[in-house]
Amino acid sequence: MLALGRTVAVGAFSTPVLSIRLATSTKTKTKTNVHKQAQTDVRLLLRNLGKLAQNSTTLGGRTAPAAVGRATREVTDQQQTTRRFHNSAAGNSRYSASTIMTSYHKELLLKDYDIVGFDLDGTLLRYNLHEMSALIYHVLKQFLVEQKGYDRDLLSQPLNLDFLQKGLFLDGPRGNVLKLSSEAQILRATHGTRLLSDTEVQAIYGRDRRWEITTAFYRDPLSTWNGAASTQMRSLLDYFDMPSALVFAQAVDQVDRKKKPSTGEEYQVWQDVQAGLMNIYSREHFPNDKSLYFKSMRAEPERFVLRTDPSVMNWLGELRKSGKKLFLLTGSNVDFANLTATQALGKDWRKHFDFVVTYAKKPGFFTMQRPFMQVDVGKLAELPQETKDIKAGEVYSQGNWHQLHAAMAGLLQKEPSEAKALYFGDNIIQDVYTPVKHRDFDAVAIAEELLIEDGKYPYAAELDSQLWGPYFALDSTPTLWSSFISSYAQLCVPSVEEVAQTAPDKRIVCHNPYGFSPRLPKELETVQLKSCWRG
Repeated sequence: MLALGRTVAVGAFSTPVLSIRLATSTKTKTKTNVHKQAQTDVRLLLRNLGKLAQNSTTLGGRTAPAAVGRATREVTDQQQTTRRFHNSAAGNSRYSASTIMTSYHKELLLKDYDIVGFDLDGTLLRYNLHEMSALIYHVLKQFLVEQKGYDRDLLSQPLNLDFLQKGLFLDGPRGNVLKLSSEAQILRATHGTRLLSDTEVQAIYGRDRRWEITTAFYRDPLSTWNGAASTQMRSLLDYFDMPSALVFAQAVDQVDRKKKPSTGEEYQVWQDVQAGLMNIYSREHFPNDKSLYFKSMRAEPERFVLRTDPSVMNWLGELRKSGKKLFLLTGSNVDFANLTATQALGKDWRKHFDFVVTYAKKPGFFTMQRPFMQVDVGKLAELPQETKDIKAGEVYSQGNWHQLHAAMAGLLQKEPSEAKALYFGDNIIQDVYTPVKHRDFDAVAIAEELLIEDGKYPYAAELDSQLWGPYFALDSTPTLWSSFISSYAQLCVPSVEEVAQTAPDKRIVCHNPYGFSPRLPKELETVQLKSCWRG
């Protein structure tokens, strides 16, 4: 769910040194030579666009519509336990111990992971984006009119679905909406709802088309999570955020019609929209009628929440039978999580997990040491009591990864350093970048945008924007999100259901070096996608 109360202290974290050797040589090389060779090989890989476009996904003995992990050709089981690079290696990218890279494809063995975790919203359950987007859009507008004094004509503004796209950035002081490249250049921008010309973009942001705050986000997303940057810029990271771009833009248009701010004067629209988001998503407002969003969700959950395919629940059972420990980690409070999980997974949804953690306050869950709070499951409420020892089969609130990891490692009779974890999530910063960059995770990114090309996706109108262009690239330039995905995610799939077709002991192979499955998006087939890894 939308991350609110973004309180996170971001410290400096070191990245473990990789033990790497080249599979193409029988001679021992120094680490320095290996690193240089790896960088050279990956440049050759990126130039070979013909090979990059190999998109079919196969699985020995079984069809695999999904592909997870880092790349390899056929290797022996003994080789699969060693970090190595064959023909190419990304000197600036992170590769897990269970993954190997060649110039053709990526792969991952699920059996190498002891612990598998899942986000809830947008991952284990999906939403009817047509209904959900409209609900959030109208509720936010109503808040601005009734609580912030905007003119009522804002309510009559149309829901222009073509303005919506996940991953946009709001420049609050200027009243602009931005789309960024893989290196944080502004690819496209609007002022309010009006598309800005290239000349206007350069006049505002300079010839290099950069804004210092989004550049800081590109270098370290968590550095802009709180503080002054968070009051000026908002990254719209998921489908809960997505409609707020249009509300923001239409509110800016209204301000301009009344009295456009003079030179140097800043718009206050973002602060008002942010207050609206806090109001509609605040957990305190779930049991009462102060949030029209929660009120609508409680009244008709079946209208907004899709039922998860039974194959996913069966797969979760297979994972547990294979000896893995499973956890659910969601930013939703326990009452809302129970509402949506019951609708999507069934009344007995908790049985699929060894641990359930709600109101996790990601990304801080991975970088801080917040205590776990006890939960009254009967009343679906967090209790004002910390718990030092967390136990399997229970539901908790808040908490931290260090303690959860240790508890699950104990169940496996392993040291935490020996218990490898994989996490599935749709929020690229909270669920992919942060656990991979700052903790000992691997991650699988979920992006429904991959479903648009098949022509049957029912929510193409909400995600396939002609105004902003494709989510993954624009005019042969990769977006920030395709770069983050290729750099930090083991795999990017349209749904968990894709991966659920593969048994826990089988190899999942992806025939493109970026990890997009079941195929590389068309807009990336002729793009040289570079890593944004800063580790």
